[in-house]
Amino acid sequence: MKMTNIDFMIGYVKDFVEGHVDRLEFELDFPAYLRKRYPKMKRECPELADCFSCYLVEQGYDEGQDLPDDEYLELFQERFDQFMSVFDDGIL
Repeated sequence: MKMTNIDFMIGYVKDFVEGHVDRLEFELDFPAYLRKRYPKMKRECPELADCFSCYLVEQGYDEGQDLPDDEYLELFQERFDQFMSVFDDGIL
């Protein structure tokens, strides 16, 4: 099954944690991309979409709002690594 929207969102977060997207751009674009793509992500793979939401939206984006830039990036790197370990380990 194609996971075009999931792949896009993973790629966008990866660009942020690798420093290709700055925090301001990320904080402006991430919610818009999520609103547009999350319903499609749920159709592509509901379990993976829920995992993405848990690690990267709730435990990353939402929890990190009041952190300084360096701590925000560190938090996102940790959450991204956790998400990818679940994804890469074939748990989902």
